[in-house]
Amino acid sequence: MKNFTIYILIALSLYLILLESTTRVFDLSGHTIPETNLNNNRLARPNSEGIWIRGGMREIASHYKINQQGFNSLKDYLTLDKNKVNIAIVGDSYIEGFHVDIENSIGRILEAETHNEFEVHEYGKSGGNIVDFSLIFNQWIRNRYDYTFVLVTNEDIISNEASFMGRGNPIPQKSIIREIYNQCSFIRYLNINHGLNSKLQKLFSFSGRPKMAKKSIMPNDINVFALKEFDSTCVILYEKEKLDTTLLSSFKLPCAEVVHKYTPFNHGFDSHWNFNGRKNCALTIKNYINKGEYVQ
Repeated sequence: MKNFTIYILIALSLYLILLESTTRVFDLSGHTIPETNLNNNRLARPNSEGIWIRGGMREIASHYKINQQGFNSLKDYLTLDKNKVNIAIVGDSYIEGFHVDIENSIGRILEAETHNEFEVHEYGKSGGNIVDFSLIFNQWIRNRYDYTFVLVTNEDIISNEASFMGRGNPIPQKSIIREIYNQCSFIRYLNINHGLNSKLQKLFSFSGRPKMAKKSIMPNDINVFALKEFDSTCVILYEKEKLDTTLLSSFKLPCAEVVHKYTPFNHGFDSHWNFNGRKNCALTIKNYINKGEYVQ
């Protein structure tokens, strides 16, 4: 039994050494985007830049760059061009856009489609919800932009606590464990590329429990206070299968469905939009404005 245990430990060690070497040589491992406290908001660290990697074989390897406001963008958001139509797009990881090169973000596609008649700023952050979006609108957007498009889902509109806005203090401090994690390529590969941690959490969360039916969202579940923060310049962006627009009928907010004309519109193993998906979103915004459905 002792010899068998030693054999298993040696085999496991060799496997981990091989995995570490392979992921380093081929640069397969993803990394955590550094975050910081910006005016008490938990956002990406300004001027951070690199390659964002996902997938077991580096299927996604996209360029990102963080601006001074803590968002993934080639542009700074402090100044606006008054000779252009100024647009803000607000949302979660779909708007944050790490899954495609920053040069091909929704904003850059939309500007190209309109021959730079539009100036587009993307306020996206992973895990964001309607509370975050309303706080973003009030802090950076209100009375500055001609249009604001807010991408939401059913889950977003029932959230009652912000995910990152006003939550700059809980950022984990550097520790020995965190440093080991950052330096170990194979650990990051298993966790970031393959979602090992989230899969283990799901496994233990549902282990031995009966599967519950998904609860339907009712009108009284909606965060009314957050939705009321948006004004007449705001348009709700949505995908048909992810938002029941009848839940928003009482708020008088216009809605624009993202129509996926170009396919495939996601990465397959990852539901986030690829270049086609982002182009579909950009064209939805362009068509909405060109149809004159909103008059300033």
